[in-house]
Amino acid sequence: MMFGSINSSGAVIDCIAEGSAFDIVLPNQTERVQNIAVDIGGSLAKVVYYTTATTGRHSGGRLHFKAFETDHLDQCIEFMRRLVDRSSEPTPGLDPVIMATGGGAHRFGADLRSRLGVEIRVVDEMESLTAGLNFLMREVADEVFTYSEARGQKFVSPVAESEDLFPYMLVNIGSGVSILKVTGEGQYERISGTSLGGGTFWGLLHELTGVTSFDAMLETTKSGDNTKVDMMVGDIYGTNYDKIGLKATNIAATMGGVYRKGLDKQYSDADIARSLLYMVSNNIGQIAYLNAQLHGIRRIYFGGYFIRGHPLTMHTLSYAIDFWSKGMISALFLRHEGFLGATGALLRGEAAPTRRRACSFTENFSVAEPAAGDSAGVSALGMLDQQAERLERLPQLRLPYVPDTVDLAADEGQRSAWLSALERSTHELVGLVERGALDAGSSEDRVDVGRVRAFSTLYARHLHRLGAQPLAYGALTVRGILGLREQCLREVGLGDVFAAVKRRETAAALMAFPECVARTDGLPTRRERVLALLGNALAGNMFDWGASELQGALASGALDLAAARERISYSPQRLNNPEAFADNIIAGGYGRVLVFVDNSGADVVLGVLPLARFLAQTGATVVLAANSRPALNDVTEGELKHIVGEAAKVDKSLAQALEEERLLVCASGSAGPCVDLRRLDPRLVALAHAADLVVLVGMARAIVSNYHARFTCDSLRIAVFKNKMTADAAGANVFDSLCLYVPKDSNAKS
Repeated sequence: MMFGSINSSGAVIDCIAEGSAFDIVLPNQTERVQNIAVDIGGSLAKVVYYTTATTGRHSGGRLHFKAFETDHLDQCIEFMRRLVDRSSEPTPGLDPVIMATGGGAHRFGADLRSRLGVEIRVVDEMESLTAGLNFLMREVADEVFTYSEARGQKFVSPVAESEDLFPYMLVNIGSGVSILKVTGEGQYERISGTSLGGGTFWGLLHELTGVTSFDAMLETTKSGDNTKVDMMVGDIYGTNYDKIGLKATNIAATMGGVYRKGLDKQYSDADIARSLLYMVSNNIGQIAYLNAQLHGIRRIYFGGYFIRGHPLTMHTLSYAIDFWSKGMISALFLRHEGFLGATGALLRGEAAPTRRRACSFTENFSVAEPAAGDSAGVSALGMLDQQAERLERLPQLRLPYVPDTVDLAADEGQRSAWLSALERSTHELVGLVERGALDAGSSEDRVDVGRVRAFSTLYARHLHRLGAQPLAYGALTVRGILGLREQCLREVGLGDVFAAVKRRETAAALMAFPECVARTDGLPTRRERVLALLGNALAGNMFDWGASELQGALASGALDLAAARERISYSPQRLNNPEAFADNIIAGGYGRVLVFVDNSGADVVLGVLPLARFLAQTGATVVLAANSRPALNDVTEGELKHIVGEAAKVDKSLAQALEEERLLVCASGSAGPCVDLRRLDPRLVALAHAADLVVLVGMARAIVSNYHARFTCDSLRIAVFKNKMTADAAGANVFDSLCLYVPKDSNAKS
């Protein structure tokens, strides 16, 4: 069976170890493998490879991540052999090459060459680590996080406002420890290190307890109590030593309690394990802090096999950095920390995707892998989908910028409501397809029920995992889980489920377009006209198949613009000031307006387009930004160009604006319902440079995301609260309106 470009024959749901992702295994699916890199360490061999598809399931290509135990290197070599077999035809005169790094690249290099029959090109390990880290921090939104037992994981930006990534310090903890100072791309030096690392912990614990598995050792530490082994400050002083800032619970001497008979400490192997983990982690943390102080560095990243997502290890390193820096520096950790070297090695290859063209990557969790050696089960890694262009930030966006309105990981009520609502929506989608509500009558437009059921199963499994482990895929936001929905749809070959619906509704709306604009043109004053246009834009935003509350009315055709307007409550006042926007238009107007549009059909045709037409009549150049790829019933760039062209055929004002290039359509760079204003199509960014008004239309773009965004120009948000979750978060009710005009001066102060 083929789902779009996916050969799904033999596909199974792979329920791998508890706490890891549910993968869909597609044994007969083939994509062309373009690049392969491997990082062979003492414990794990990590493979990163880049593929391209024969069809447009994903744009550009994909980076994949896979890990093997070095003790089972044969499995890794066999996996790479299959990748080589799937590689594209070699370029004439250029033999296939696998980039390799890590100690094992030297140790096993000859074996790799003979068994794989390709060139093995060894890349310096430290060079690969820093190159991989630089790349992942820039391309993966939730790559960097802090950790403590009290707060858990907290995702942070790798850079502050107006700062660059550099300088930073990378503390790579393997068997030993290397400390690198990184000052730029390819600019690094090893400034320190210590032989007291993961090998120390493993060796001592093995000798003392007989445990042979590193994972078992880490597991043992969870139940241990180091105070039964260590000599504590309280064992010496009986209380805190306040004069020098030591608490009674601070460790005075690792394992020092064992020889003091007077303390009479009784201990177990688990207590010894915890003591040794603290010893190694605390010392590494102190050495890292001292080097940071010596070199004037405030960002310290920790990576390496010793960490591997283990909460107690991360907490201990964090505590050490916090203690020695007196809270001024935080320890930083990385979701892909096990793949830094392999990623960097792949990027050093002559045929690496980033060397061929400027591009961006988006993490795709539709098929997720557990993080390498993830003993904590807190993290999973998606594939990185390459975008066609290098996505850029909106010039008018003020920093710092957080695109998401609600942190679902921190808000249990919102999280439960959203996950439940989205799971219901998948079942509702199956029902709509089974009833033929999304078909246009012809067989070519028919949505495949089997594919929709496959999507429903896949997406529901991801939602269940996120319910149990909210931070499994990075920060948990509505933007993220809505984006994951579209990724899952595309992964089973459903590129545009609502294509037929969009065409049908757009055709009906275009027929009503002349009467709609004639009605507003006939109003006696400009102020009344502006207010009516804003009212139409709000009413149009009700035509949203992503809102479960409206699907019944949309499917039956019972909703028209007048009925939609009647259902809206134009309140609360703090979220609505259309009069202020109308007054500003009357007073002066704008030179260039950037509008992020939402849904197809009545939303864009009868809501947004008449408003854009009016703004163009005032002399403004209006840029309409539409989705680059389908999402729900959102309008895409191609669809919007067709809509504007058809409307211009019956409206001279629109036709003139198009001819004079005062009405432009451009792709936003988005492939989901929400918009991240840091990641926009560069063509749109170029058109937006002179914009003095930014308009965000729709619940996903103006409420779920960008609700708190600030701009260096005026802004206008137009949306309707169409579900209880978003309404509750904003202190509103379902079907309340948001028509909020914010002048640039207010943006600066907010």
